[in-house]
Amino acid sequence: MDEGPARLPLEAYPAHRAFVGQPQRYDVAGASQFALLFLLGLREHHRLLDFGCGSLRLGRLAIPYLQADRYFGIEPEPGLVEAGFTHELGEDARTLKRPRFDANRDWRVDVFGEKFDFIVAQSVFSHTGEQPAARALAAFAGSLAPGGLILANWLLGPETAGPPATTTDWVYPGFVEFTPARVAALAVQAGLHVRACPWPHPALHWFVMAREETALPSRSQMAALQVGMPRWD
Repeated sequence: MDEGPARLPLEAYPAHRAFVGQPQRYDVAGASQFALLFLLGLREHHRLLDFGCGSLRLGRLAIPYLQADRYFGIEPEPGLVEAGFTHELGEDARTLKRPRFDANRDWRVDVFGEKFDFIVAQSVFSHTGEQPAARALAAFAGSLAPGGLILANWLLGPETAGPPATTTDWVYPGFVEFTPARVAALAVQAGLHVRACPWPHPALHWFVMAREETALPSRSQMAALQVGMPRWD
């Protein structure tokens, strides 16, 4: 099958793409997040919080899809958001859909005064330790609408390489490994129910969390996410 032009060399990609991860996968990463959200029930009337929204890798798909005033982004580097509008989405989308953003570095999500149907944190907790992750999950739980879902991913491992999971620092571009048991304990500590999600990612592992166990996707629904998994190359 013809897959089109070859990928550019890494140094040829714009900085706003390279800053948020592997730039050659910018399109796939955003599409993968959006597909997972949609399959788990995201619809145009829902309120979505994109925590660590960066240069709108997910936002360039989610903002046009959602109704006005339904997309919210937390990003401590506001220049990335501006680059996203300039180079990826365009100012018309900002005018039409009225997304809202905040640049706080305190792991707060109550700044909008909203309850969210979906909260997504892509490759955030793979760069920080247990204490900031616990603070963020508690904030998520406090701003989650009834029946709402949290989607977040971690780098799973034995916690023996790189910075320890107990670090309080932001580790970037390095990674912090967590055991599945530590992820589950963090969720319980925040008053959340958690279930591992088989949705593909080249390095990280997704988890779905909710305040009510009945809001979690069933095991059969989770298993169905393994069917027709998208490619990442």
